[in-house]
Amino acid sequence: MDTSPALVSVIIPCYNQAHFLAQAIQSALDQDYPAVEVIVVNDGSPDHTREVAARFGDRIVYIEQENRGLSAARNRGIRAARGRYIAFLDSDDIYLAEALTTLSTFLATHANVGLVCSDAWLFDGQEDFGRKSQWSGRPRNPANFRWETVEYCATPSTTLVRREVFDRVGLFDEHLKNAAEDWLMWVQIARCYDMAYIDRPLVRYRVHDRNATQNVERIHRGNRYAVAQVVAAPYFSEYPAHFRAKLLYYRFATAWYTEPRQQALGYFLQALATDPRQLPYGLKVLEQGLRNTLRRLRVR
Repeated sequence: MDTSPALVSVIIPCYNQAHFLAQAIQSALDQDYPAVEVIVVNDGSPDHTREVAARFGDRIVYIEQENRGLSAARNRGIRAARGRYIAFLDSDDIYLAEALTTLSTFLATHANVGLVCSDAWLFDGQEDFGRKSQWSGRPRNPANFRWETVEYCATPSTTLVRREVFDRVGLFDEHLKNAAEDWLMWVQIARCYDMAYIDRPLVRYRVHDRNATQNVERIHRGNRYAVAQVVAAPYFSEYPAHFRAKLLYYRFATAWYTEPRQQALGYFLQALATDPRQLPYGLKVLEQGLRNTLRRLRVR
């Protein structure tokens, strides 16, 4: 019987972040886990990403492609990966030394879990200044948060996923270049697998002025596309009623300003009919929409 540790493939997509990349790579190489494959995917960066990656020689797998976006870069890494487990480390983030040991041990001892994630420390490149969960929240049911993925989006750099998951549910949607692609993937995984959260920071999540999360309009466009894909998908009916209702309320919220109002309202009514018990959630969505409207009016 083979008792050797499962290989973990760490995929580091990089676009124009050569100044952060060496720290990300080194943190993956410095893991106390003994079986790590580091794959750097240069997504057509015009900076010196190639030169930074070259410093690590054959300790990493280096791939270049034309600029196609974050989803395509992650997919390229998945296709090249040899590991039983797949990790995604953004090029501006840093692993703590025990990250992969902690995450892989969890998957090895929880056969029903397809994805495990953790908390992260926020840092500015110099020092940590609090847990990411303090502002983004944490799952209510950390042992299995699969039915919370409408409202809780795991931070990609904190995740470890079984390779077989992607064989079953598919890869990242490449129409989403750099917004909501992770949310869509986690929702798709939730259809088939349990998902767990470790309430402990295992990553340093870098906060800087070029974070993808800073582009609000791109996020809104990504959210609209992602939830529309789920609601229209042939597998939508496979989700439990309470989860479908939440997705429909979310679909209503994203459609209100961009689609005919009657059509948007139809999603609200469909959600109510799907599971009336989720009406409080729908009202919260409606309340948040009103707040956003007021905020837009104040800006004008």
